[in-house]
This record gives sequence, C-alpha cells and structure tokens, in this order.
Amino acid sequence: MSNINKKAIAKKALAGAVLLATSPAWGKGTGGGSTEGKSQIGVNHLSLDVAPGYGCTVCADKQDVLGKSGSNLTPNNLSIAIDPFETSYVELVFTVRDILAKNKDHVLFLVYSPQTSPSPQMPTPKSLNKLELDMSAMEILAIYNIPAQQMMAANPTRLGAANPAPHSAVSFSVNLDASILPTFMGDNEKAYLQAALMTTANFNAGKYDTLILSEMDTLSFVEMTCPENNASIAVGTNEADEGTMTVTDYNGDVGKTVTTSATASSSSSVTFGPGKSGE
Repeated sequence: MSNINKKAIAKKALAGAVLLATSPAWGKGTGGGSTEGKSQIGVNHLSLDVAPGYGCTVCADKQDVLGKSGSNLTPNNLSIAIDPFETSYVELVFTVRDILAKNKDHVLFLVYSPQTSPSPQMPTPKSLNKLELDMSAMEILAIYNIPAQQMMAANPTRLGAANPAPHSAVSFSVNLDASILPTFMGDNEKAYLQAALMTTANFNAGKYDTLILSEMDTLSFVEMTCPENNASIAVGTNEADEGTMTVTDYNGDVGKTVTTSATASSSSSVTFGPGKSGE
C-alpha cells in the first residue's frame, strides 16, 4: 500500500476518534450543556465541532476553554496554526451533531462567509440558532445527502430498550486553499461557518426558511504556533509521529494522545495513551 493511502486511512481513523479525544483534555473548564428546556439538539439546533486533519494545529484561547458551555465539544472561536512556508496541504475535520434519525431524506450544508450580518438575512423560525453569516459573500463548503434512517423493530430486553430515534454525527474533511491562507494571516481575516440541515423535499422546493442551524464558529489563522495561553489539538505529519493526535491544555501539558496505524487490509486501529498529566 502506498504512503498516500496509508495517510488517508490514518486520517479517517482520526476523524472518528476526534470526539473522544478533544473536549476533556482541552483545559479545566466546566463544559456542559444548556439547561434551558427550549434547547433540543437535533430538533431545533445542531452542534458544529472543528478539529485538525493534516498540516495544521487547532488552538483555543484559555478564556474560551474555561467559559465553554453548550452542546458543542470545541469552543466556537478557534485559531488555526500553520507553517505557510512548508505547508502545501491543509485539512480541517468538521463534525456535525446530533442529527436525529428520521423517515425523510435530508440535505446537510456547511456554509462559510468572510463576514457576519448584524441581523439574520433569512427567517428560520424552526431553528434556535439563526443565520449569522452575511449571505452576500456566503459560499457552500460542503453539501451532503443524509438518507432517511429508521430503526428496525426490536423487543425490549432485561437491560433496556433502544431509543427509536438515534442520534448520529457526520464527520467530513475540508481541504483549505494553502495559497490563500497567508493572505488571511496578513489581513487578520476570519472565516465564519455554520452547519445547516433541511429535508431534501424542502431543498428542492427552495423552502430555506425550514433550515435547522448550528452555532456559528469563527476561525482565524496564525503562523507556525498557537498563541500563548492556548489549548491545542495537533496531528503529527512527520515520519516519527505521523498519525498521532496530541491534545494539550492551556498550561502546555499534554492531556491525551491518540495514535492510528494503517494495515494493508485497509483497516485501522485507534489507541489512547496517557500524556504527561497522566489523564
């Protein structure tokens, strides 16, 4: 198997492991979810999480880690550290949660804009989160078909019964244009992103007011390393540590590492190991 294929397999394994590796080790904040009864993830809003795929490090400021709350695992304001002189390929992994299984086909979007709007430019009455992006400059980074999902009937067991409407997470990679990122750095530009979900029928009919949206995530780009007092997640790209995800808290202590190994049978394994903090 070529090195390129092995890298691709390792990246897919990391994409699946990222939700297990990130949140607890990012710092000593409280995290948690919303206590408001009106907030129903998967029903009236989604969660969007961002992690490194290849050629970059995802950084979060100490204050954002300490003050993080809500249903998403990673803070909403992130810096992406890259080496603009060495990096020719940059990849971010986006995970959208929690998509409820439904008996209708859906369409999932990831949209981006370089600027925000002071007020929503489109009504979305079914969504707790509103569209915060400026639509005049908005582009679609990814669009996916989510087929109808329905659990088969199963009898209750001594242990219990499964919820007939399971939640799923969709993880996908986005290749960033490495030639443009130095311009983002020099101009201190930001990228604003939101995920959105609607039925395929409403999509075909142009009924975009039925969208369910995630919170808005803000990405900025910095050169080489994370700023001071930042927690970070990085994936090794050199031969010695290729395929290893390292999670570091804002004090610089390694909380967890996640390593992947690819085999000729196109399968992969994920191993968790304690870092310096012994977590």
